[in-house]
Amino acid sequence: MILPVPVPAARAAVPAWLPVVLGLFVLYVPTYRDIAAIFWTNEQGAHGPVVLAMWFWLVWRHRAALTHEHRTPGAAMLGWSAIALGAVLYALGRSQQLFQLEAGSQLLILPGITLVLAGAAATRRLWFVWVFLLFTVPLPGSLVDALLVPMKELVSATVTQMLFVVGLPIARDGVVIYVGHYQLFIADACSGLNGLVALTAVGVLYVYVARHKAASLNLLLIAAIVPVAMAANWARVTALVLATYYGGDALGQQLHDYVNYVEIVLAFGAFFLLDHVARFGLRLAERRQ
Repeated sequence: MILPVPVPAARAAVPAWLPVVLGLFVLYVPTYRDIAAIFWTNEQGAHGPVVLAMWFWLVWRHRAALTHEHRTPGAAMLGWSAIALGAVLYALGRSQQLFQLEAGSQLLILPGITLVLAGAAATRRLWFVWVFLLFTVPLPGSLVDALLVPMKELVSATVTQMLFVVGLPIARDGVVIYVGHYQLFIADACSGLNGLVALTAVGVLYVYVARHKAASLNLLLIAAIVPVAMAANWARVTALVLATYYGGDALGQQLHDYVNYVEIVLAFGAFFLLDHVARFGLRLAERRQ
């Protein structure tokens, strides 16, 4: 539930929160500047700015919780402990260029500040804000490397098998697809990892904001995120293979950047279409009862 923000309460909260917000900007603007330069400039991290913008929107949407103060000594002690631990992670991550620790320190510092200034009830009200903050933390390189290889092999195997069934002269060797006289390498961007992370962030946010009454519908949408993202990526790679086979290497290269946007549209379109169809099916089932 979104509480209205009483004007007097909002004005009274400004003196306490303004120096905190300014301090957080001083602390984390350099962090996100470095993250943007290193991670957001490539396709794997292209969703980063969008996720951060959605997080700011979430904070604004739930700003009323920050004006309802109910401070307790226990919450303050827990909050200062979280802030102290987060500060250690920030200092370690900043000094050693460990961006996961540096950005991950937000997950302790921000709830800690809320515990100190607004209390435990406000912090619990903002639980999804803290969970969603996870999507702003760059994935560790070791995890990305561990995921990319099996995901690329799965994509190449699935696309090759589908096109072989319909009669195309196609084969593969690991993550290399041979179709006709052409050879296509499944690069990291074609693994679908970027689309999976982006759709997961948007899908989880959508389910939280929509808050369908039927728990089964919410669970269905959450469970559909991974299959929808993977299917959209398979469609993208299939389109590139077909374009290369029928139109030549030049056409395949020309379409490479455009199909990235097509993949995004397909993934989000399929997700929201599934939501629409599922809600329609639930309404029909309710009418028949």
